[in-house]
Amino acid sequence: MSSLSGAAVLFDLDGTLVDSAPSLTRALNQMARERGVPEVAVTEVRKWVSLGGENMLRGTFGEDIANLEQELDTLREILRGQKADPSDLFPGVIDALKTLKENGLYTAICTNKRENIAVPLASGLGIAPHLDAIVGGAVGRLLKPDPSIVELTMSRLPVKPDRAAFVGDSEVDAETAAATGLPFILVNFGYPLGEIEDIPRGAMIEHFDELCPAICKLL
Repeated sequence: MSSLSGAAVLFDLDGTLVDSAPSLTRALNQMARERGVPEVAVTEVRKWVSLGGENMLRGTFGEDIANLEQELDTLREILRGQKADPSDLFPGVIDALKTLKENGLYTAICTNKRENIAVPLASGLGIAPHLDAIVGGAVGRLLKPDPSIVELTMSRLPVKPDRAAFVGDSEVDAETAAATGLPFILVNFGYPLGEIEDIPRGAMIEHFDELCPAICKLL
């Protein structure tokens, strides 16, 4: 991989690096108990993760939520207060990040999760030391699949766009990569909205020990 020194790999967060459905389920069910509505199962939450916070709230409380922005703020506050569990990382994540860094590649997270949640989460998971940038949602910032969040991430790295790849788990990530012209590597263990076989990609991996060979083929 030494020939790829100076290249970059951008990662989605939820469903790509970390199985965040359990923590999201705990947060949603805390809100459900406080509001006296039935709790939701983690199997249901897995279907909603790639759709974002608004859809997770609608899945839990129904379509008509009177104070959606306020409820989103409540959900985010609960998530910010949760203690990260490194065991939620998918197998091989830290070793893969270390290998990329040891071979001179830059690594970054590009997520729709709020940045002020993603940054402490990455720290608590133990992956922050292996990342060069963490970019997430913020007030007024367009989210994936809009390419501007990828462009913002790339602006924080000393890398040309033709020397980067994107790793994600969903149709949204595939669309984002296509919009920015980045080769897309799909993980097959995340939160796709439909059939994973239908998601366009340059490569698909089943474990993070397959990541480096996939990058070598695409960059």
